[in-house]
Amino acid sequence: MSAILALATIIVLMVVGLIRHSSHRATIASPVIVKRYIHPGHTWVRETEDGDVLVGIDDFAQSLIGTIDGLVLPRLLRRVEQGKVAWKVRHGSRAVPMVCPVSGRVVEKNGMVMAHPALVNSSPYGDGWLIRVRPSRLPAQLHNLITGKSAQQWLDGARAQLARFFSGTPALMYQDGGVILTDLADRCSAEEWEKLVSEFFLVDENTKQD
Repeated sequence: MSAILALATIIVLMVVGLIRHSSHRATIASPVIVKRYIHPGHTWVRETEDGDVLVGIDDFAQSLIGTIDGLVLPRLLRRVEQGKVAWKVRHGSRAVPMVCPVSGRVVEKNGMVMAHPALVNSSPYGDGWLIRVRPSRLPAQLHNLITGKSAQQWLDGARAQLARFFSGTPALMYQDGGVILTDLADRCSAEEWEKLVSEFFLVDENTKQD
């Protein structure tokens, strides 16, 4: 009788172990969904667990600008405003001012991306984030941003807008629906680039921060 009880105990322990192992594997395999919000000026914001937000530029912007050679980020504790220019991205002789997606104070600058600016090209939504901001009006300001399927549809519209912007010029190479050349910024005249920055990055006199 004792042998039967011992065998039953072993079987129960084995079953429990298998269940725990399967549960652990399922936890590892489960993807982590990160909610990201996009500003119409092609910058993004992502909330962190401590209540701050990470801010960067989207994939469309980095591909449009080309290889990023340098960054001019706001100083620590500086206040940034949603829709106002907060930093500049450099590509060769081009300096591209970009607007911040949220308001708040800068509490951290990404030292890794300052040392290696091209991280913005290779990982715009990951290691290529630019600044950490302590937001001041985040819940209200998130309503001004785009997320989920709406963000993807909006980006598709931006690509179509770009094709129209360069229609009739050699700056855009059409292939399989249109491919943005990596050196697009270098192919634009100064006038074309100024118009492009204004139209796609929403930068004008009204967005310059005091």
